[in-house]
Amino acid sequence: METAEFLEALYARLPADSVSVAPLGRTSEVMYALRPADTLFTDTMGDVTAISLGMAMAAAPLSVVGIDTDGGFLMNLSVLTALGDQLPRLGNYTLAVIDNHLYESGGGLPSRGTALDWSALFGAVGLKSVLVEAPHQVPEVLPLSGTVLIASVHNRAPAPDALKTVDGVESSYQVERVLAERTGRTPRRPALKP
Repeated sequence: METAEFLEALYARLPADSVSVAPLGRTSEVMYALRPADTLFTDTMGDVTAISLGMAMAAAPLSVVGIDTDGGFLMNLSVLTALGDQLPRLGNYTLAVIDNHLYESGGGLPSRGTALDWSALFGAVGLKSVLVEAPHQVPEVLPLSGTVLIASVHNRAPAPDALKTVDGVESSYQVERVLAERTGRTPRRPALKP
């Protein structure tokens, strides 16, 4: 399964008004093609799960989806205990980790030098994981409380050149307006500078 195939199947099963948080690289570019207006595009590795978890807590009951990567998730394992504490209580949050075994954006180096048992990793904090190796294996109903999706992907073509026309700062204001509109809250505004 390729990244685009997984994301297309995932978005077909998520609530239509879901707000997303995207990582770097290929996944970000695919998400930009699929959902440019309601996706927060991060400019760093290791932040997707923490940011999307916080958004889900603050924006409930609005559906929030975090699309992390194996490399990005492994860079911030400190989020694991917070995820274990909060994910079972959140009926509005979907976390998917796209696992291609690479730091693809960083030149294609391996994301780990040993085998990784995602089920044991998430199980250590009381969570379940569902391995998705084909688009039809994406659960029909999302979000699944207390469950992380692990998408095993193998992309045949090299990562595409960046085509997004927004960066993390610009997309944060864009998503802030979407969240305000969908939740009825006042959007934050840029700080005024003297």
